[in-house]
Amino acid sequence: MTTHVFIGPTLSAQEALAAVPGAVVHGPVRHGDLLSLDAGADDNVVIIDGVLHPTAPVRHKEITDALAAGARVIGAAGMGALRAAELWPYGMEGVGLVFGMYAQGILDADDEVTAGHPPSGDHRQPTVPLVNIRWTVSSAVAEEVLSAELGSQLLETARSLHCAERTWRAIEHAARRLSPQAAEAAVALGEFAERHPESSDLKRRDALLALAHSSAPRLPSAPSAGATPAWMVPRTMYLERWRGAFRPAVRDAGPGSVAELDVLRFQQLYAPDFAIRYRRFALARIAGALAMSQDRGLVHAALKAAAERGVTAAKVPQAAWAYWLTPDELRETSAERRLLKLLVRSFRSSPGAAPFHDAPAELRDSAAAWRSSAEAVTAADRLNRQMARTGERGTPQHLPRAVVRRHLADTWRAQGTPELEAVARDRGFVSLAEAEGSARRFVLLHRARR
Repeated sequence: MTTHVFIGPTLSAQEALAAVPGAVVHGPVRHGDLLSLDAGADDNVVIIDGVLHPTAPVRHKEITDALAAGARVIGAAGMGALRAAELWPYGMEGVGLVFGMYAQGILDADDEVTAGHPPSGDHRQPTVPLVNIRWTVSSAVAEEVLSAELGSQLLETARSLHCAERTWRAIEHAARRLSPQAAEAAVALGEFAERHPESSDLKRRDALLALAHSSAPRLPSAPSAGATPAWMVPRTMYLERWRGAFRPAVRDAGPGSVAELDVLRFQQLYAPDFAIRYRRFALARIAGALAMSQDRGLVHAALKAAAERGVTAAKVPQAAWAYWLTPDELRETSAERRLLKLLVRSFRSSPGAAPFHDAPAELRDSAAAWRSSAEAVTAADRLNRQMARTGERGTPQHLPRAVVRRHLADTWRAQGTPELEAVARDRGFVSLAEAEGSARRFVLLHRARR
């Protein structure tokens, strides 16, 4: 079992490890991080902090995907409390007062838990989250450090500041414009927070509770009204695309390894047998259940499934033949062969979508070839970064289109736009333009190796 903790700036890594020895500590969670973990049954994921900008925040479907895989996902304090308040019906566990206030609707703004921190994720918190100010005011009023009326004024003053500007000093400065009494109260509030961190840092308190909770045995969840198992949440093409874009291609490759969809793209371009793999994949998806019930094989099952949907060689318009097949292929006498080519090239997993979004097992190569492809992608990226240091004109994006197309023509041993377009579609690309866009990443590596 592995416990992954996403923190910063609510807690330091040392504090997290002291609470959960052996935990894997990450920076604030962001879009793609949970998919990169590929967490499964018996794994714990504790979300404390997360980013809202400039990168995208962790998506709800990333969390339900981890839950559906059997992982235990716990949220508290910051982004974790926000997401837990939204996803507890699907099995995410919320811990602490911040979670409770969001779940009950007492809090509804993201900036209640927002705190400034550097992009590096270092444990520094130059600003004070509004929820901590709210907790400090409540504690100070209870201790009779200031009156309830002045406490309300200071809370509204803090709320009027942008989350990136909320500091005790900034609240004191803003309070001076209200009245001398408010200014004195603001000074007293800041001093109270410094003397009594246990009564002012609510996010830290909730974070420590969540870490302690993660070490306790997982209790079976009792069915509740409105609850939906995470595995019943519909999977979308966006989630599949994110999985392929963020899940590591090789699980033991370590941090910064390439994603499996990047490796699949490499094989899609360069593996000699990929067109065969893709043809089998597309025909099996077209055939569906018939693929298992037909004695005459996959081709017959796919043709029968297409015919049941009204797609036959006799019904295909001439314009469709001309779009999907080359002039030489149109002269093919076998209507069945022409139709099979059209079916494979026009296959889509859903209307208007790409043929595949993640990396289906049927399209993968052997483990050794997959790992070699991952190494090639890593080498290409390393070379591209080196070339970028020489200036913009050294990057793949600035390669002339003619150079990229010649690269594909040499690789695929194809000539002319119609033939290149056909090969691209036989390999699962939507178009030749999509293939060229994927190939740009590897042209410089190909030249260097030559």
